[in-house]
Amino acid sequence: MPIISVFIVRICLLPLRNPLGIDNLLVFNTFDEAYKYSEKFITTNKLTMRKNNIFDSNNRYYIYENFIEEEYIWIEKHEI
Repeated sequence: MPIISVFIVRICLLPLRNPLGIDNLLVFNTFDEAYKYSEKFITTNKLTMRKNNIFDSNNRYYIYENFIEEEYIWIEKHEI
């Protein structure tokens, strides 16, 4: 049985919120689709996109981080 990768965009711009409990998750078939959506969201909302990213050990690709305000946007890779 082949493994299928899906990419979930998590947008957590509210502090003290559990990002794993966000409703209406955005799911994409390819990383490029997820990245383009995230890039457009960041540009539209005048945020600063993080550069030179890689997937971390939790399969998370952080695109936006604001540690002071506890705001994050990342793409998660899941295999099913």
